[in-house]
Amino acid sequence: MFQEELQRLARLLAKNRQNGTISALPLDMLQTEDEALSVQADAISAFADDAVGYAIVGGSPAVCRSLGIDAPIYGPIPAGTRYMASDHPFRLPSGIIGAQCDLVFTMGAPLGDDHQPVTRNMFCAAALTCQPAIVLLGRRGHLSDQPRLAAIADFALHIATFVGKRRDMPDPQTLARLAIRASIDGRTVLDTQADGRPADPVASAVWLVNDLIKRDRRLRAGDIVSTGALAPILLQVLPGQELEVEVTDIGRIATRFA
Repeated sequence: MFQEELQRLARLLAKNRQNGTISALPLDMLQTEDEALSVQADAISAFADDAVGYAIVGGSPAVCRSLGIDAPIYGPIPAGTRYMASDHPFRLPSGIIGAQCDLVFTMGAPLGDDHQPVTRNMFCAAALTCQPAIVLLGRRGHLSDQPRLAAIADFALHIATFVGKRRDMPDPQTLARLAIRASIDGRTVLDTQADGRPADPVASAVWLVNDLIKRDRRLRAGDIVSTGALAPILLQVLPGQELEVEVTDIGRIATRFA
C-alpha cells in the first residue's frame, strides 16, 4: 500500500510539472533518500520519455541554505526541458524559486561502465564540450518538513535548462579560474570577481558521476551535466525580465521570461 502511495505522489508531481502548477502534495510521507529517489524516477517516467543528462542543484553552500537543503542534490534533465537560447520568452510556471548561473558539459564518452571511481582528469578527458547555462528552479509541491527529501522527489527542483553556444572543452586551468557576471535587464546582479569566486564545476560534476556509480548508474556519451556550481547565490527572476549570464573564456547566454 505504501508503494502505491509513493507512485501516486510521483504522478501528482508529474501532473503539476506538466501543467506548470503547484499544490499541496503528501511530500511529508517521505522518510528516506531511497524513497525520494524512487518517487523522482517514477515522476520522470510519467513526465518524459527520456532524459538528456543530469542537473546538480545547490552547488554552493549559500544556494543550499536558500533552498533549505543541507547538501547538493541532483536529478535527470527530462527531454524537452533543455532549450537553446532564443528571442522567444519562456513563460515562468507557478512555484518558481529562481535561477542558477551554470556551466553545462556534454560527454563525448561514457563514464561509470566499469563501476570504478572517476577522477577529475578522467572526467575532463571524457567531456567533449561545455557551454554557459541558466537553470530555472521551482517547486511542484509546497514546503515540507523534510525539505531535502521533498526536493529530491520533486525533480530535484529542476524546471528548465537554457544553454548557450558550445565550445570545445577548455583546459583544466581555465575551468579553475572561471569568473561569472550576471545582469537582469542590463543591471549587474552578480559579479564573482567582486562577490566571491564560483565553486569548481568539475569537482561538482565528478561528485555527481561517483554518486551515480554508487547507485549502479552511469553517464552516456551525449549526456549533459549541469554542474550547479557557478553562482554563489540564486537569482530571482520575474516575468518581463531578461537574464544575461557571461562566463569568462566560455561565452554568454541571455533568456527572457514571460
